[in-house]
Amino acid sequence: MNVKLSAWVLSVVLCVLASGVKAQPLRFLTEHNPPGEYLDEQGEVSGVTASLVRVLQQRLEDPGSIELMPWGRALSIAKAEPDIVLFETVRTAEREPWFKWVGPLKHYQMALYGLKRRLGEASSLTELPGNYTACNYRNSATIDEIKALGFTEGKNLILTSKSGDCLEMLLLGRADLMAVSELSAHKFSANAAAAGNELVMLKYFSERKRYLAFSRNVSDERIARWQAALEQSYRDGTMRKLYQPVYSEQIIRRLEDFATQPKY
Repeated sequence: MNVKLSAWVLSVVLCVLASGVKAQPLRFLTEHNPPGEYLDEQGEVSGVTASLVRVLQQRLEDPGSIELMPWGRALSIAKAEPDIVLFETVRTAEREPWFKWVGPLKHYQMALYGLKRRLGEASSLTELPGNYTACNYRNSATIDEIKALGFTEGKNLILTSKSGDCLEMLLLGRADLMAVSELSAHKFSANAAAAGNELVMLKYFSERKRYLAFSRNVSDERIARWQAALEQSYRDGTMRKLYQPVYSEQIIRRLEDFATQPKY
C-alpha cells in the first residue's frame, strides 16, 4: 500500500471513529422527586424537569434513555461510568470536579423547618440538638449544614433514603426538624396543615442550584450545545410553560434572568 493510500485509509478510519464518539448516546439518571421526576401510571419517567430534558434532547437531536433509581445508586454510577447525565444535581465544591455542569435547572433557597406545636414560639438554635431530632435525605447537599448545628447520625439525626420521608416522620412524631427547599415548602406546609400542624421556618441555610451533571468524558463542545439549548428554553418560554403549574413565579424568574445576563 502506497503512502497516499495509507494516509487516505487512516483519514477514513479516524473519521469513522470520530463519528462513533460523537454519536455515543447519553444515559440520563434521576430519582423520584416530584413534581420534577417520578414514574407515571405507565411506569415511564415523567415530571416537569424530565419533560424539559426531553425537549432539549429533541432540539439537539441527542437522545438518551431516562432512568429513575435511588439517588445514592445514581450518583455512584455517574461518578464511575462514562456518558452519564445525572439530574437534578446540586452543585457543590466537593462535587465540582466530578462532573461537567449544565444549568442551572433550578435556583432556590434551603431552610430548616419544624412543627410549631413541637418547637414552641422561640426555640434557640443552640438548644435544638440537645432537645430535638433532625431528619434529612441521605446524600443530600444539606447534611453538612445540619451537622454543623450539632446533629449527629445515630444520635439525633435520621437520614432517609427517599425524598419526602422526613415530612412523614415529622407528622408521626419520630423527628422534629427537617431541611426544606423553597421548591417544596408550599406543598409540605399544606400537607402539614391538612394533618392539623403548622410548619415553621427556624433557620435559613443558603441558596442552591441544581444542574445536569455530565460525565467528564463528554466533550466540551457537547456541553456547550446543551447549555445553549437550556438557556434558549428559558428565553423562549418553554421552561415557563412546564414549570408554571408547579413552581413559583420567583423561581421561574431567576432562571429567565440568568439566561438574559451576559456570561462574560
